Amino acid sequence: MRRFAREIGVDISQVKGTGPGGRIQREDILEIVKSGSRPPMGSLTKSAAPAEVAGESDGFGPVTVEKMSRIRKTIANKMHESWTTAPRVTNFDDADVTDLEDFRRSSKDDYAAQGIKLTSMPFVIKAVAMALKQNPSINASVDMEQGLIIYKKYVNIGIAVDTDRGLVVPSLRNADQLSIPAIARQLQTIATNARDNNFAIEDLRGSTFTISNLGAIGGTYSTPIINVPESAILLLGRTRKLPVVIGDEIKPRLMMPLSLSYDHRLIDGAMAARFLNDIIGYLKAPSRLLLAL
Repeated sequence: MRRFAREIGVDISQVKGTGPGGRIQREDILEIVKSGSRPPMGSLTKSAAPAEVAGESDGFGPVTVEKMSRIRKTIANKMHESWTTAPRVTNFDDADVTDLEDFRRSSKDDYAAQGIKLTSMPFVIKAVAMALKQNPSINASVDMEQGLIIYKKYVNIGIAVDTDRGLVVPSLRNADQLSIPAIARQLQTIATNARDNNFAIEDLRGSTFTISNLGAIGGTYSTPIINVPESAILLLGRTRKLPVVIGDEIKPRLMMPLSLSYDHRLIDGAMAARFLNDIIGYLKAPSRLLLAL
């Protein structure tokens, strides 16, 4: 109870317990919050009240307290698990997607005629899936209790989708076996279902690797949190034109920022670099992705 009181800015010495033997209970602390009678603690109120309460004060000014939603609590617990169990390292790099973007623009009308919005994401998913097949240690998980490494023979890509209820990560199954059009169709369905809250818990399970697209919102590099028990996650930044030295010439090229976080218990720096280089190679030559099955 002391920790809970400290987190929501209540001086526990001022709380009168109503439990057996005068023991302080959670409800006693929340009653202080709701009554507005708590003394200043110098810390903001956390989302701990049983319902949204307006007109509160933390001693410095007005605040609003609301109960954490179930999905937000699940996300918080998952992120805490990742942070405390997987020692994370992040590699940063850029992929030249100039030719990929030229192909996407020249093909988008053909895809649109089939009801498919062609973005760069299906190409990234396919590139990651193919690179995972070449780097099986990235497509694995570690069981420290049993002392085991579990290599997945399948490739399911988790797609992080930003919704008004929080971040959800539905799984795109067997991505390595799908063509670019098939991935584009499934990606469209996955994103729509996630934003419409039209999915089951099973749809969020079974991924072997996760991709998060920060570039859709804005931003370049970041250090994404691994979606445990997976061993790595790739974050895409916003593609932008940069001057690149090719031979002895400086040319404008379209570059996609990549941030790869990985579990250092299983994956070392050289292994991660080779994996990232494989992804970059596929994105630089999109024809390889179109021919890959």
